[in-house]
Amino acid sequence: MDTLTQITLGASVGEALLGKKLGNKAPMWGAVFGVVPDLDVLVNPFVSEVQALAIHRGISHSLFFSIIAAPLFGWLLHKYYWNNKSEVGWRDWSLLVFLVIITHIFIDACTSYGTQVLQPFSNYSLSINSIFIVDPFYTLPLMAGVLTALFLRRNAPKRRWSNNLGLAVSTLYLMAGLGVKAHVNAVFKQNFAAQDIQPQQYMTTPAPLSIFLWTGYAEEGDTLYAGLYSIFDDDTDINFQMVPQNEKLLMPYRNQLPVERIKWFSQGYYAVEQNSPNLVVHDLRFGRSDLWLDDKQAPFVWNYRLQFNADSTEVTGFKQQEPSFNASGEVWNKLINRTFGKEF
Repeated sequence: MDTLTQITLGASVGEALLGKKLGNKAPMWGAVFGVVPDLDVLVNPFVSEVQALAIHRGISHSLFFSIIAAPLFGWLLHKYYWNNKSEVGWRDWSLLVFLVIITHIFIDACTSYGTQVLQPFSNYSLSINSIFIVDPFYTLPLMAGVLTALFLRRNAPKRRWSNNLGLAVSTLYLMAGLGVKAHVNAVFKQNFAAQDIQPQQYMTTPAPLSIFLWTGYAEEGDTLYAGLYSIFDDDTDINFQMVPQNEKLLMPYRNQLPVERIKWFSQGYYAVEQNSPNLVVHDLRFGRSDLWLDDKQAPFVWNYRLQFNADSTEVTGFKQQEPSFNASGEVWNKLINRTFGKEF
C-alpha cells in the first residue's frame, strides 16, 4: 500500500494497543514502525535493478522479520523510556512492533505487487489482489479515527472509541474486498466459458481507488486477455481485449537471470514488444495508462527495457522505465463512470 496508508495503519494499531497507557507516543511509534518494512528501498542505489526487484517486499516483509524485529525493537524502546518509569514493559513494546509490522505485511499482500512473506526460506510472492495500492475508502476511516484520537485525553473513552471505529470500518472494507473478489472471479469464469477462453491461469485485481471496479487477466497460449467488470454493471458480460504475449522474443534468453526475474515478478502476466532497437517487457498486472477504459492501444504502466552484451546473446540487466500514467480529467471521469456501471 502507499506510504500514507501504512503510516496511518501503524498509528491506528499503536493507538489501539497502547494509547491508553502512552497517549500520543503510541500512535507516533506505530506510525514509525508502519514504514520500517519499506525502508528496504534504501539499498536500491547500491544494487542493480535486477537485485532491487527481488529485495523490495522481501526479507523486511516476511514473517521471519516480524518475529525477529519485534523483541529487538521492543527491548530498545523499553530501554529508551526506562528513566520515565513507564508502566509499559518490553513485552508491550514488542507486541506493538510486531502487530504494526505484521499488519503492514498483510495489507501489502492484499495488493497485486507481491510480498515475499516466507523469506528467507522461500521467494514465493503472495498477491491476494483484493485492494488497490491507493484506496481512500480504506485509508480515510483509519485517518479520521486516529486523528480524532490524537486530540483527546489518553483516558477519554471517546479516544478509544474513535480510533477503534476507524480501524473496524477499514477492516470491514478490507474483508468486503475478499467477498467481492469471490463474486468477481465467478463472473470472469462464466465469461471465459461463454467466450471459449481456456486460460492456463487468470487473476482479478481492483482497478484504482475502490473495490467496485475490477480488472481481470487470463493467459491462454501466447495471448493475454484483459477485461473490466463493475459490481454495478447491469449485466455480467465482459468485453475482453487481446494482448499478444510474444513469448518467442524471449526464447533466446531463457534461464538468464534478468529475464527469469521479470517473469517471476510479473507472475507470468507479461507481454514482450520489439521496439527497435529495444526489447521491452510489460508487466500487465499494473494495467495501461488508460486503465483499459478504451478499445484503442495505450502505453502500459510498468515496463522493463532489456540490456544486452556486445553481441546481444545475453541479457545483462534491465532498466525499469518511468510508470506511464494518464492523469487527464477525461480518464478520471471515465474511471468514475465505469466504476459505477455507467457508459461513456
